[in-house]
Amino acid sequence: MKVLTVNHKVSGVGDEEPTVVADTQKLTKEELNRGCPLGVSRVTTLVYICGAHALPGAVKILRPGLIVSAAPELPPPPEDYVPRHFVPLLDTPHSDMLPYMERVADLINEVVINGEVVLVHCVAGVSRSVTLCLAYLVKWHKMTLRDAYHHMKERRPQIRPNTGFFKQLIKYEERLFGEASVKMVYCEAIDKEIPDVYEPDYFGMTWFRQRYGPIEKC
Repeated sequence: MKVLTVNHKVSGVGDEEPTVVADTQKLTKEELNRGCPLGVSRVTTLVYICGAHALPGAVKILRPGLIVSAAPELPPPPEDYVPRHFVPLLDTPHSDMLPYMERVADLINEVVINGEVVLVHCVAGVSRSVTLCLAYLVKWHKMTLRDAYHHMKERRPQIRPNTGFFKQLIKYEERLFGEASVKMVYCEAIDKEIPDVYEPDYFGMTWFRQRYGPIEKC
């Protein structure tokens, strides 16, 4: 007897035992972000992420109830109707994001449960803003950090929190759930420690280094 799940389709007719066919169809980035302003990615139905270049258009179209700004190096924002929460950290592995994760995750949830949009941004929408969105998904959507990362990667392929932030996310997940789904591993290709979810990005470089040795610097 086969056990059917919502991730399977059933084929077959009459009294024959149904055949389980895995539904492997995945939505594209464009489909997942349909309706988003240019340069903006959809994290959840009411949570969006972008870089600074896309911010003006995103504010105009999405009319968010809260903007989370994690880019203290940017000039002061224009005066408008949108409440803002500022995270005064630079994008360096030594910046301590951990104290901000809980507060920002809770703020996002407070706005979302009221049916309003939250827009999270940093300079590029790649590291700081992604780190905060991952913390939100882990706490309030009960995702593992690994699943949250892949969830966002599908929607915004360029995401790449720096290794310091990822170590802090691992600690955050451990604090919430008692264990971590992502671990730091040594990457031979760049001679550094990285989150294991980054390993596929370095397969080619690792193969080259193993076959030909390190690239000599001129």
